[in-house]
Amino acid sequence: MVDFKTFVKRFEKIEPFIRKEGTKILMTQGKDIVEMVKEQHHDGKNADAKVMQSGYSSGYGKQRKKKGLQTKFVDLHFSGKYHDKLKTVVAKDGVDVESNVDYEKYIRGNFPNSVGLTPENAQKTAVIISNILAPKIKKYLVG
Repeated sequence: MVDFKTFVKRFEKIEPFIRKEGTKILMTQGKDIVEMVKEQHHDGKNADAKVMQSGYSSGYGKQRKKKGLQTKFVDLHFSGKYHDKLKTVVAKDGVDVESNVDYEKYIRGNFPNSVGLTPENAQKTAVIISNILAPKIKKYLVG
């Protein structure tokens, strides 16, 4: 008879292992994740791939138009200080993308879901993570 007790015990503890190793991998991919978030902001998209807000207030819209900037949707690309300081930080279930400027609170408060990855970008990231994580899981299970 083949006894699976030891193997099953490893499966029981695999979730914390995946969370720990997955977070490490996400942190190594931080620069690419931040770039994806910046591109989404430039397109005015949130993590649901929806436009965060259509248009600007009339006064601010006029200022943007004079500068030659688009005014059809709110893009968050205009704030160099905000984007220059974006980085990944360890969060409860993976990583978060944050900027240590005061504007961060305003963005999160006014544009919910603004800093997560769109489903398309999350899928791209999942492929990268799974390619790196799969061999680690195999090694963990086999011992």
